[in-house]
Amino acid sequence: MTVEERRPTAHDDATPTKAFVNEEGQTTLVCPYCSSVKTASVGQFRERQHKLKVRCSCANVFSVNLDFRKCFRKPTKIEGLYDMIPPAVGGGKVMVVNLSLDGACFEVAGLHKLSIGQKGHIDFTLDDRKATRLKREFIIRMVSGSAIGCEFKKTHAFEKELGFYLRFGP
Repeated sequence: MTVEERRPTAHDDATPTKAFVNEEGQTTLVCPYCSSVKTASVGQFRERQHKLKVRCSCANVFSVNLDFRKCFRKPTKIEGLYDMIPPAVGGGKVMVVNLSLDGACFEVAGLHKLSIGQKGHIDFTLDDRKATRLKREFIIRMVSGSAIGCEFKKTHAFEKELGFYLRFGP
């Protein structure tokens, strides 16, 4: 397989597959046509290109979206509450739309004055059998309209429960 920079075309209708990249810049590519597997070095694309065109030894070409995240992010629809740590102000209901061991993305209703670098707390209950309640301190890393991306403060208190939920939960 050869990896090339992807240049989108007007007739491009193939759904790209997702490939996770490890800390060493390696990913495993699987051809959707013949199931051939190959490990490729893609670290050079970390800062610029995240969608690639791959040509397999079976002569088929397919698209791959590279995911450089440190942790798997699971889509969710979990209601919760947040409050900000002074000097930041704000708080209220949120919808956690995705979750990982390192952070979450949640949506706030209405207007807000949240910005990157502010700190707060989030409190929500997982939709697992145990109804595991998580309370985390966070720092905001991304703000896009009502979507707030945050990184959790490093603690080990709930990693076991959260890890199990991310891997096996609903």
